Amino acid sequence: MADRLDLDGLLFKIESFNNELMINENLKGSVSGTIEGKFLVHPDLTPILDRSEAKMALTVQDGSLVNFAPFLALSDYFSDRNLNRVRFDTLTNTFELKKGVLHIPTMNINSSLGFLEISGRQSLDLDMNYQIRIPLSLVTQVGFRSLFGGRSRNEVDPDQEDAIVFRDENRRVRFLNINIQGRPDNYQVSLGRVRQ
Repeated sequence: MADRLDLDGLLFKIESFNNELMINENLKGSVSGTIEGKFLVHPDLTPILDRSEAKMALTVQDGSLVNFAPFLALSDYFSDRNLNRVRFDTLTNTFELKKGVLHIPTMNINSSLGFLEISGRQSLDLDMNYQIRIPLSLVTQVGFRSLFGGRSRNEVDPDQEDAIVFRDENRRVRFLNINIQGRPDNYQVSLGRVRQ
């Protein structure tokens, strides 16, 4: 059980298909929750995640995702936002790790991109399959700005801190469904149908 541990201070190292990864390189904030599972480890106590299983009920508060490939893939939709550092208020979910694949059930994220719904999976070799639902009104605003004089992707300050946008649960929202598949260096983005 953890209670508001600073992810930057954890320096938690994992091995993924003979590559060492540091958890705190992409995820910042404070984490609370529980992890139950069976972990095989190397003699230096580095977990062997592709041969381990876990159920992780976690909450990350006041956090950010840094250079997170699924968000970087959405640069056409968020031309005026800093996709290198996406801030959020709270992420709460129960993740499962089985046979080297992290399964992510649907979750709402109030973020500096706007509020989004995300689900999917990512294997430890970085193969990803994410479903992201973006409010249609947000996509329309971004599309309008890019068509009629909005800033280009190159003009966004990498240190820019965008405000977090919260979802109003009392309002009906139409979403654009986006699927991202592949690896961070070779991925495809496809559109799904608009659902309510």
